[in-house]
Amino acid sequence: MGDGSMIVLPTPGHLAGDVSMLVRRAQAPPLLLVGDLTYSEELLARDQLPGTGDHKLLLQSFAKVRALQQHTPDLVILATHDAAAEGKLAIEER
Repeated sequence: MGDGSMIVLPTPGHLAGDVSMLVRRAQAPPLLLVGDLTYSEELLARDQLPGTGDHKLLLQSFAKVRALQQHTPDLVILATHDAAAEGKLAIEER
Protein backbone atom coordinates (compact mmCIF):
# COMPACT_ATOMS: atom_id res chain seq x y z
CA MET A 1 0.00 0.00 0.00
CA GLY A 2 2.92 2.29 0.63
CA ASP A 3 0.94 4.70 2.82
CA GLY A 4 2.01 3.41 6.26
CA SER A 5 -1.44 2.07 7.05
CA MET A 6 -0.05 -1.46 7.47
CA ILE A 7 3.34 -2.05 9.06
CA VAL A 8 5.00 -5.42 9.68
CA LEU A 9 6.79 -5.54 13.04
CA PRO A 10 9.22 -8.32 13.98
CA THR A 11 8.05 -10.03 17.17
CA PRO A 12 10.11 -13.23 17.37
CA GLY A 13 9.98 -15.64 20.24
CA HIS A 14 7.27 -18.19 19.66
CA LEU A 15 9.00 -18.85 16.33
CA ALA A 16 12.12 -17.14 15.01
CA GLY A 17 10.40 -15.36 12.11
CA ASP A 18 7.20 -14.29 13.86
CA VAL A 19 5.83 -10.88 12.99
CA SER A 20 2.94 -8.73 14.10
CA MET A 21 0.92 -6.40 11.86
CA LEU A 22 0.11 -2.85 12.89
CA VAL A 23 -2.98 -1.63 11.04
CA ARG A 24 -3.61 2.11 11.16
CA ARG A 25 -7.18 3.04 10.31
CA ALA A 26 -8.84 6.35 9.56
CA GLN A 27 -11.44 7.30 12.17
CA ALA A 28 -10.74 4.21 14.33
CA PRO A 29 -8.11 3.05 16.82
CA PRO A 30 -5.15 1.16 15.38
CA LEU A 31 -5.05 -2.63 15.54
CA LEU A 32 -2.05 -4.77 16.40
CA LEU A 33 -2.43 -8.33 15.14
CA VAL A 34 0.09 -10.25 17.26
CA GLY A 35 -0.56 -13.74 15.91
CA ASP A 36 0.87 -16.40 18.22
CA LEU A 37 3.07 -14.03 20.23
CA THR A 38 0.60 -14.39 23.10
CA TYR A 39 -2.81 -15.93 23.67
CA SER A 40 -4.27 -12.73 25.12
CA GLU A 41 -3.45 -9.15 26.02
CA GLU A 42 -3.76 -10.04 29.71
CA LEU A 43 -1.05 -12.72 29.44
CA LEU A 44 1.20 -10.25 27.63
CA ALA A 45 0.74 -7.71 30.43
CA ARG A 46 1.81 -10.33 32.99
CA ASP A 47 4.77 -11.62 30.94
CA GLN A 48 3.10 -15.03 30.97
CA LEU A 49 4.80 -16.94 28.18
CA PRO A 50 3.35 -19.63 25.95
CA GLY A 51 4.69 -23.14 26.43
CA THR A 52 7.03 -23.07 23.45
CA GLY A 53 9.56 -20.67 22.05
CA ASP A 54 12.62 -18.71 23.00
CA HIS A 55 11.72 -17.14 26.35
CA LYS A 56 14.34 -14.38 26.08
CA LEU A 57 13.08 -13.32 22.64
CA LEU A 58 9.45 -13.58 23.79
CA LEU A 59 10.08 -11.27 26.73
CA GLN A 60 11.84 -8.79 24.42
CA SER A 61 8.92 -8.89 21.97
CA PHE A 62 6.41 -8.51 24.82
CA ALA A 63 8.32 -5.41 26.00
CA LYS A 64 8.24 -3.94 22.48
CA VAL A 65 4.48 -4.45 22.23
CA ARG A 66 3.90 -2.87 25.64
CA ALA A 67 6.08 0.12 24.63
CA LEU A 68 3.97 0.54 21.50
CA GLN A 69 0.85 0.30 23.66
CA GLN A 70 2.15 3.03 25.99
CA HIS A 71 2.93 5.23 22.99
CA THR A 72 -0.48 4.48 21.44
CA PRO A 73 -3.00 4.20 24.32
CA ASP A 74 -5.99 3.43 22.08
CA LEU A 75 -4.19 0.48 20.44
CA VAL A 76 -6.35 -2.65 20.16
CA ILE A 77 -4.25 -5.81 20.55
CA LEU A 78 -5.65 -8.90 18.87
CA ALA A 79 -4.07 -12.32 19.44
CA THR A 80 -4.86 -15.29 17.21
CA HIS A 81 -6.09 -17.54 20.02
CA ASP A 82 -7.81 -14.87 22.14
CA ALA A 83 -11.45 -15.82 22.56
CA ALA A 84 -12.19 -12.19 23.50
CA ALA A 85 -10.75 -10.75 20.26
CA GLU A 86 -14.09 -10.58 18.46
CA GLY A 87 -15.60 -8.79 21.44
CA LYS A 88 -12.80 -6.23 21.42
CA LEU A 89 -13.63 -5.40 17.83
CA ALA A 90 -17.36 -5.25 18.52
CA ILE A 91 -16.83 -2.80 21.40
CA GLU A 92 -14.37 -0.77 19.37
CA GLU A 93 -16.75 -0.45 16.38
CA ARG A 94 -19.67 1.03 18.37
